Amino acid sequence: CQIGVKEAEDGDVLKPGHAYLAPGGKQMLLEGRGVGARIRIVDGNDKVNYKPCVDITFASAAKTYADKVLAIVLTGMGADGRDGARLLKEQGSTIWAQDEASCVVYGMPQAVAKAGIATESLPLDRVAQRILVELGR
Repeated sequence: CQIGVKEAEDGDVLKPGHAYLAPGGKQMLLEGRGVGARIRIVDGNDKVNYKPCVDITFASAAKTYADKVLAIVLTGMGADGRDGARLLKEQGSTIWAQDEASCVVYGMPQAVAKAGIATESLPLDRVAQRILVELGR
């Protein structure tokens, strides 16, 4: 991988060219604006089924970055991601979903696609190439 990838820690400053993975059993949120944005890792709430819950992360991204987010919902169970993706789309961000044929479990991408939130449905093997096109590379 040509970018830095790490499990997110509370207080990490978001840096270009880095990917941050939400730690299991916790929630990952974004706080701040622009270059000063940081990651917050908090304990999960018993009322939320998923830990991490992408709806929570997406909702915080909608507040932090508004229309500057490209959210991609990949294979997974349930509808986690649909509500957060809706908040991002309302702010003007771009939402993609993995297509059914390339998913192990089509639950999460299907929920986003059926809600009419995703602007594109992509096979997994085309996601990286499509991101590069989106970035103009």
